Amino acid sequence: MVNPTRWQSLRRLLVAAGALTAVALSTAPSSAAQPQSPPADCPKGYFCGYKQSNFQQLGFRFKDCYKQEIPDGMGSGGSWYNNQTAGTETGFYDKYGIYLSAAPGAPSSDAYGHWGPVWYVWNWC
Repeated sequence: MVNPTRWQSLRRLLVAAGALTAVALSTAPSSAAQPQSPPADCPKGYFCGYKQSNFQQLGFRFKDCYKQEIPDGMGSGGSWYNNQTAGTETGFYDKYGIYLSAAPGAPSSDAYGHWGPVWYVWNWC
């Protein structure tokens, strides 16, 4: 016979693991085609976040190499372009500062990103 307290703890652990997996998958880059060139408002050396898909309505651009809070109003859709030094990655973190996923090394992008669970980005320079 299974101890009811242990069973509830195991159930909570499995639900939490499933939720973390869903968040990681929702913030991972999509397989959408990469743009031929960076958007005009995302200069070399920056990671740029957009409020809308297809690199529309710039929400922020970060150049510094530390964890930075993204501005309010990014919503649950959006997009991003990593135009930093070749190979530089950017990590995505939730409101507690817990790592969710990362953008591939520059240059890289996601025309259909998901800012919903993301509160911070960190350029790993």
